Amino acid sequence: MNLTVDALAEKVTAWCSKHRVVPANGQVSMDTHVRTLRYYRTMGVLDAPTEGGGSGYGERHFLQACCVRVLQSEGLPLTRIQSLLFGRSDADLREIMSGRTVATAAPAAPPAPMQPESWQTWPLGPEFMLVARRPGFRLTSEQMEAIQKILSQATP
Repeated sequence: MNLTVDALAEKVTAWCSKHRVVPANGQVSMDTHVRTLRYYRTMGVLDAPTEGGGSGYGERHFLQACCVRVLQSEGLPLTRIQSLLFGRSDADLREIMSGRTVATAAPAAPPAPMQPESWQTWPLGPEFMLVARRPGFRLTSEQMEAIQKILSQATP
């Protein structure tokens, strides 16, 4: 889906009308306007378009805008909505739109690593450093020399 900002505004308005999503107070218009979407963008509740010139809006933008409208219908301020939607997956957004989830719940935390990570570093001069994640990883002196030779030939 590659919509213009005008088409996105119309699609969100139509979805809200179909699902009877109405603002909880008079501070928000019943319709979603282009200006509203641009404001959502500046507030950080709508991702940047993938293209310039008023186009480049897709499914994720639609989901985000509809979720903002759903949460506004619950009386939440935009600053709270921004914190609730940050980091949500498309599946999470669809659940908020369908009412199958408590929208005010924080997104699930990422799983904790199974074991502590160990990183090894080797300085390769004043501008470069080699980093390895694998435990016990070793470089031979010949490998280090070859890497440093390659880096010395790199042009700035």
